[in-house]
Amino acid sequence: MNSIVIDQAKIRVSDDIAARMKPGSEFPRSLAWWQRIVPCWLTATEDAKGHIVLTPNGYQADGNVYELTPALMRREMRHAQDWLFAWNKGHIDFTDAIAA
Repeated sequence: MNSIVIDQAKIRVSDDIAARMKPGSEFPRSLAWWQRIVPCWLTATEDAKGHIVLTPNGYQADGNVYELTPALMRREMRHAQDWLFAWNKGHIDFTDAIAA
């Protein structure tokens, strides 16, 4: 697995957050929003079905770029999943939203 595919229609938002969301800020959100929100070591793109695809890119915050060997790719994918599931302190549930 070299990427995480997110079906935004299946993202669940907790009731306390949903009650405070401004109109228009619900999911699905634009690709531009995802590109702003993901860490620098992930690239957000959109596939043909409109799903968001998160892929490790080898970039570091200090500007260095490293080669993604298979072992590093697996590590970065674990970090990406950890980031996604810890995102917004559990108020947004991505469990059913990960399509592949």
